[in-house]
Amino acid sequence: MKKFVIAGAVVVALVGAAAAALPLAETWLADRIHAEVERDGTVTVGTVEVGLLDRRITVHDVRPVSPGGGLSAERWQVTGISWPLDELMKGHTPLTGFRLGDPLRAERVEVDKLRIAMPGGQSWSFGALILEGVDLDRFDARVAPGASQFAMLSARVVAALKLRHFEEHNVIYTLPGTSDTAGFQLLSGDDVDHGRFGAIKLGNFEATAKTAVEPAFSMSELRAEKLDLRQVVARMAQSSWRPGQPLGRLHVERSSATGFGGALLKRYGVSLDGIATETVHDGADVSRSTTKVTNFVLVPPLRGLEGVQMRIALQAMGLKELRLDLTCAGTEDRGKGELSIDRCLLVGTDLGEVGLTGSLIHADAAFWHVLDGGDAAELVNTKAALGGARLVVVDKGLVERSIRALSMASGQSSAVTRANVATEIRRFQPPNVMITEDMTRLLDTIAKFVEQGGTLTVEARPDPPLGVDKLRYLSRPGPDLVSALGLSATLSR
Repeated sequence: MKKFVIAGAVVVALVGAAAAALPLAETWLADRIHAEVERDGTVTVGTVEVGLLDRRITVHDVRPVSPGGGLSAERWQVTGISWPLDELMKGHTPLTGFRLGDPLRAERVEVDKLRIAMPGGQSWSFGALILEGVDLDRFDARVAPGASQFAMLSARVVAALKLRHFEEHNVIYTLPGTSDTAGFQLLSGDDVDHGRFGAIKLGNFEATAKTAVEPAFSMSELRAEKLDLRQVVARMAQSSWRPGQPLGRLHVERSSATGFGGALLKRYGVSLDGIATETVHDGADVSRSTTKVTNFVLVPPLRGLEGVQMRIALQAMGLKELRLDLTCAGTEDRGKGELSIDRCLLVGTDLGEVGLTGSLIHADAAFWHVLDGGDAAELVNTKAALGGARLVVVDKGLVERSIRALSMASGQSSAVTRANVATEIRRFQPPNVMITEDMTRLLDTIAKFVEQGGTLTVEARPDPPLGVDKLRYLSRPGPDLVSALGLSATLSR
């Protein structure tokens, strides 16, 4: 029994000594971190706090040494820090010697009033930044100063990062030179995995000119699910990348944007309920996508020359407003080598419908490389070809209203105006294009559509299929467009 009492006393004494030593260890580590952060002479730090039990580091009042730019933050706190064994074996610890590009594991990172200023007046400011479940791999942070420095460095961070959740609050980006700004109240996301996002949400986006009293453009909300930016991030992370170069294809399964506004839309009297996209995958090679633009409305304001002109044009057509809806559906089948527009339908209230279908066939690796990479100049290397296309225009007031507007502008009767328009169509001679009997028949059918209304169908059935790499030849003098594209037109009531 006596031995147990002595052992217990020793344990109590050791625990007491450790508890007494803990504040001293935390103070010593805080001083070390303070010195390490300021060692390269780019920033100064107010105070540093260390909590060993909850593996926490808090840095207050980070300020750049140079007044022209740099990084500043009111508070920077990392909680629940863990550290890879191989980094410890190399002498790297999260408490001393951490540099941008080093790996980091932490349960939570919080930054208050973060600002990143760059030469030329370019800057980013964040009211708050919150990261949860941080798993950052080592990455190359050596990026040369310049216009693309921040974008390139951000891409490398995203490519190396896994997150359970993140939030950015009250973010403002100031453009270089103009001091125009773009910003949002909230950007949040979940399940970030090296450029893939399970879900993101952007709230209250605004783009504002320096001298403006209201945003030029605003959007209430943008949502996306299963967003894949890996290809975009990989391009931007390259040292050779420059702004304006192709970034590659962005993949998203579902997205929606609502609440559009701002001075630019107001200037033209435009409103829009929303834009939505959805992509469904059928195996590894087939995907079906749908895009909807809902309730586009144009009501030109009675101020400014452009607004008055558009209002007069609508009134001449007997319309108080122009209301449109657009739905487009397409299929990408890499196994068959086909890309198709299954149905693209534009509907105008009291006007009619315009439908488009079409397909590209013989799509090869070179074509998919262009589609994924975004460099249209490489289309000369593909054997993909136009298999066919169909344009259908259903008149539900479009022809009559258009003739009425032209009659008011010309001061002639509707009957005379209609006859004149039909005659001009029949006489139309596209410059540098061979005029054939087939072309004459095509124009005559379109002229009859103006005279009678109904449903106009224009089809393209090139035989053989017209290669994408040959399209540029159609812009040269003398092509027979009707034969090359296999054009025909029909009219039905």
